[in-house]
Amino acid sequence: MAQLQAGFCCPRCNTRLLPQLGKLGRGVYSGNCTGCGHRIRFRASIETESRDVGVDLDPVGTVTFFVNGIGYQLPDVDPVVTLNDWLKEQPDLKGTKHMCQEGGCGACIVALTRHDPRQEKDITIAINSCLFPLVAADGCSVTTTDGIGSPRSGFHPIQERLADHNGSQCGFCSPGMVMNMYSLLKENSRPTKKEIEDSYDGNICRCTGYRAILDAMKSFAVDENPIDIEDLPLSQCNGDCTTCSHSVICHMAHGNDRPVVVRGTGASSRVMRFKPSSLQDALDLLDKYKQVGVQLVAGDTGKE
Repeated sequence: MAQLQAGFCCPRCNTRLLPQLGKLGRGVYSGNCTGCGHRIRFRASIETESRDVGVDLDPVGTVTFFVNGIGYQLPDVDPVVTLNDWLKEQPDLKGTKHMCQEGGCGACIVALTRHDPRQEKDITIAINSCLFPLVAADGCSVTTTDGIGSPRSGFHPIQERLADHNGSQCGFCSPGMVMNMYSLLKENSRPTKKEIEDSYDGNICRCTGYRAILDAMKSFAVDENPIDIEDLPLSQCNGDCTTCSHSVICHMAHGNDRPVVVRGTGASSRVMRFKPSSLQDALDLLDKYKQVGVQLVAGDTGKE
């Protein structure tokens, strides 16, 4: 469902849309895109007129996301809190590590699944949770090493392969190594050995050495006895989530294309984080707050 913020973009053709029936009150509406005819449901969170241009400036109070198949709704999230900060506070999510806290070591990597409106499908990417704001996880699904396998539930084939190739010594980097490979295989089930090696540019091991780790991961390569991740025991899907015994590791992300505005609390109460859903919305925000200053954050690793 799109979030009406005095205008939004069609998820199919990216046409910027405004209501044509004059003033709308708060509520849920539906209509057809004037560009491609796509049927859209949207929520008006402020009273809006068709001549209005801008974004919804009322901070959203709740961030909703999934971690290992479990849904969370967190109110009043501080924009400066990272996903890794939150994960480390959860009693059953201790597998994800942190070390450099600047995106350089890969120990904190988790898999993030979100809906891509341009491709009209869910995509999975590896992210550095130490740099990823918790508010940015709104509408997404996160998978950690705890969610794909453990001594109690059974290890995932990637975890087993790393151990079989003696790719772990202190084990501190292992969760990030595993989740980086998991994310790659979710998007590319038949990678080459070069693609696998290239994907590990952001992972550092300080004791074992990379040979054993890369040997383990390259065993999934298409040019090295290919293994399709869809054939792995913990990844089989029967198409029915209500009866699937593996639903805990199957994450569907919905609605992350809606704008999110979160106001900080405490020491950062004057900080507001915006997630505009279109270029025009970003430009409107820059114009509105040009007197107080705006910091553009791209992927939360580069700033202007």
